[in-house]
This record gives sequence, C-alpha cells and structure tokens, in this order.
Amino acid sequence: MRPWTSKFISLGLLGLLLIVVGACLYFFWPALFHHFLQKEMPLAPTSKAFEVWNDTSSLPPMYMKIRFFNWTNPRELTVRGKKPILEELGPYVFREIRQKADVKFHPENHTVSYMHRRWWYFEPELTNGSLSDQITQLNTVAISAKHKTRFWVDVLQNTLSLMLSSSEVHVTKTVGELLFSGYEDSLINLGRMAAMGEEIPPFDKFGWFYMRNGTTMFDGHFNMDTGAQDISQFGVLKKWNHKDTTRYFKSPCNVVEGSAGEFWPPYRQKDEITLFSGDLCRPLTYEYARTIDHMGLEGYQYVLSEKTLGNNTRRRYPHEQAKYFEQTTTTEDFFEAEHSSEVTDPPEEDPDIVNIGNCFCNGKCTPVGLMNVSACRYGAPVFVSLPHFNRADPNLKDQVIGLSPDDEHDFSITLEPTTGIPLRVTAKLQINVLLEPSKTVSLFKNVPTIYFPVMWFSLEVEATDKFVNSLKSLLTVPDVFMYAGGIMVLVGSLIICTMALLHLLNRQRASLVATDKAAKPAIISSAVDKSELMYLDKGGVAEDAHVRSDRKLYPTTIECFNMDLQSKLRK
Repeated sequence: MRPWTSKFISLGLLGLLLIVVGACLYFFWPALFHHFLQKEMPLAPTSKAFEVWNDTSSLPPMYMKIRFFNWTNPRELTVRGKKPILEELGPYVFREIRQKADVKFHPENHTVSYMHRRWWYFEPELTNGSLSDQITQLNTVAISAKHKTRFWVDVLQNTLSLMLSSSEVHVTKTVGELLFSGYEDSLINLGRMAAMGEEIPPFDKFGWFYMRNGTTMFDGHFNMDTGAQDISQFGVLKKWNHKDTTRYFKSPCNVVEGSAGEFWPPYRQKDEITLFSGDLCRPLTYEYARTIDHMGLEGYQYVLSEKTLGNNTRRRYPHEQAKYFEQTTTTEDFFEAEHSSEVTDPPEEDPDIVNIGNCFCNGKCTPVGLMNVSACRYGAPVFVSLPHFNRADPNLKDQVIGLSPDDEHDFSITLEPTTGIPLRVTAKLQINVLLEPSKTVSLFKNVPTIYFPVMWFSLEVEATDKFVNSLKSLLTVPDVFMYAGGIMVLVGSLIICTMALLHLLNRQRASLVATDKAAKPAIISSAVDKSELMYLDKGGVAEDAHVRSDRKLYPTTIECFNMDLQSKLRK
C-alpha cells in the first residue's frame, strides 16, 4: 500500500469517527445531560449540596418578618354595626438559621431521615418597633377551651363558663410574650388536668413560637428520597413521622406526598408542584403562574391558589380506589368533626373523580381562602390563609376593617425548570382564629362569627449570585453538547469530502500517466520507421563539386538522429 493511500484511509476514518461522535452528542444530549444530573444532583454525605442543606448558617442570612394585627376597638365587639378595626404593626424581624438533626442516610432504599432544628434571633435594627410593644388580640386560650368543649355535656360547659366569668374576649400582651416568651394562663393547667387521656399540648404557657427556638419537636420526622436511584424522585417526601399517611385527615387527604420543601425533581412543567408542610400537617399544591427572569435565568413561578385555597381539588383515581375513598371515615380531632359535617358538593357524575378538597375541611368546609389546621394544632380553631385574605372570599376581608389584599401577599416558589432547583421562595401565610358564639359559655354568647386575623409572617429566600453563576454553567452543558456535536460533524464531513476529492484527483492523474506511457512506444516506432535514409560514399577520393561521381552509394540509418528523437519523446 502506497503511503498516500494509508494517509487517506486514516484521515477518512478520523472524519467518520468525528461524524459519529458529533451526531451522538447532537441528537442524544438529553440522555447525556440526564446522566450528568443523575450523577451530580443526588443528595449524599459527600455531595456539594449536603453542606448547605444540612446547615444554612454559612449562607446569607434569612429573615423572618412578623406583622401583628393590633385590635384597636375590642370593646365594640358586640355593638351592632361595628366591625373590629385592625392596625398592622411591624415588621418584627428575626434572623432564621436552619439545621438538620439526627441525619441518617438509608442506602438500601435511597432515602435520608432527619429532623428540623431552627433558631430565631431578634434583629432590632431591622425591626419597626420592639418586643415590648403592646398588642391587643383575641383571647386564643379561652377560645380554644370553648371550642374544644363545645360538644361536652352542659355541666362541663357551664363549669368552663364559670371559670371564664372574669376573663375577656381579648387580651393585651407584648410582642415577646405572644411569640417566644409565652404568657401564663390558668386554663392551660386546667386543660392539662381535664384532658382525660387525650393528646394535650406540651406547654405550660401560650405563645405562637413558645418552646420552638432550637428544638426539633414541632416539625416532625422527615424521610426524603435522595434521588440516588431515580432523579425524578429527588426531594420527594416518603414518610412523615415514620408513616406515609397522617392521622389528621381522611383518605386521600391523609397521604404524605410532595416535596420536603428544599428540593424538587428536575424537568418541571407548566402545571403544578406539591409541597408537604409539617406546620400545617398536609400537602400544599402550587399552580403555575408565570415565567420570569431571575438574575438571567428562566424561572417558573408557582403560587398558592385555587387548588389549595378553594377546597376544590379534584383528582381522578381508578374506580376501586375512588370507592375506597368514599367509604373511609375521618380520623377525628379533638372537637369531633362529624357533629358539624356537611355536604359541600353534589355527587360527581364520574365515579372516578374525587374532590379531595372536602376531606381537608375536618367536617365543615370553610370559605374559599382558608385552610383548616385545627386538627394538628391540638384542637385550637386555627385557620391559615394568605396575608390580608388575598385570593380569599371577599366576605372574610369585609368582616374587619384594615385589610388590603394584593398580589404582594402571594406565597410563591420560583424553580429553574430544567434542574428543579429553587431560585426564590417567598413564603407568606396568615394565622387566623375562628371567633363564634356559644349558647352555653356566657363570655361568647353575643359575639359575631369572624375568622379573626392575628398575624402574618413572611420568609424570603433567594439564590446567591455565586450559586446562580454555577447554575448557569451547569445549564450550558446541553449547549456545549449540541455545539460540540455540530462542530464535530462539520469537521468530520469536511475531512471526508477533502479526502474524497484528493483521492479522485489522484486517480485521474494516475489514469493520464498510464495513457501517456502506453502511447510512447508507438510514437518511437513510427519515428524510427520514418527516419530519413542517407547515402554514404565508401570511396576515399575527394569529390569534385562539379564532376559527377560513378561510385556506388550505400543507404544507412543515422543512429544519432534516432537517439536524439527518442530523448525528446521521453521528455
């Protein structure tokens, strides 16, 4: 094999290899990128995400902002035509640090178990007010006691009425007492003694965050998928408090599902996402709202809306499961929900469609915009909404004076759709207490029915510039695959085309040379045949130019002439 032929073959094979590899990169980059995510994203003790997930103290500070509704006219509660006037105070700002406790990885099923531990540190420089500010609100302890005993026999309710004879519907406490310090109330100790085997709150004081600072006893025990086996399960909560169902709602609302709150699986769509809240003991559905630009990255923004706040979440189940859901009874809370049960929807025409929103009602569904969390709050009539009753029934806002709902009061989660990584979380929720009249307890005989706003809080978490830049680098990998594949295919094609052209030219040249060589002998033979004959005088006498010679002449071929001719033909 000639050297130039060997080079042609080598270069051709190189071009073909570039085309094959480039085509694979160009057409199969989704599979390659998925493999890359499957390798890099799962949570593990040695992964990059573990350190940040395990302890947020190394991140930029997170601030929880709390705003109280100060009740300015409590004496006019029973005056006909008068509404409670609320004055928003704050924000009272606390720096929040989150840590995981009792972290245990379970390689056998690719999950990790942990508990939440949170600290809150007051930030007076960022606060509009102080912890000593006086706030007037509903007497939540008295209302909870009345609510819990409303189905007891009259004798016991009359006893409670007598105990509350010196109390009022409202209390005035400091911000510190209402939040972390707590305040004492005789009803708390009496309630503990009268529990009669029921689950009771582990508190000796009342405060919305009392005993929560630095403890792990409130959010529960989480078991989350690490995504090590299947990245589509990354961050999905598998069990809460060691079970895959809760005891607070009937099926299917008692299912533990959705994200644990910090990770979401990749490849998000413009539909909805689910988050399980340990504080609310239930999953929350967030609906796609819009696509936004967040620091140069495309983000899908999901908001808490109709499917969660409307008590109207319908799902399709196989018929046997749907039938099972209809026959399942509620796991009751402290105040026996079946006494106030009601039907809120007509029967579905399709037997496989179940309105699971109704089973979150605990027997009696609330107006749109409220979530009943009394079952997991020791029977206290606590209802959660968006701040200022945003996205709620307008009648809720009209029961009081001083609320102005708008889009700024949304609870939103913004995810980068390809990786599912949160870019921004704006958590905003409002705590409300149900005030309603009682026929037996005299303190509450003439009060109106109001879902009374107590306070609302916000916590905003945003990805840092450094993290966003790293994420941008990660998201360029598919483009690198595509461009690299395209360039490789182009270069490989050019190499093969060039080699093919050169090979064709060489073949044409070789053909011309062979044709020339075949024609040369015939030309030489013809030239020799047609060579001129010359006559030589073999005599030795000089010839007279004017005298005819009679000597015999001999013909011969001039060899030098022939040699010269052959030399020219070779050239």
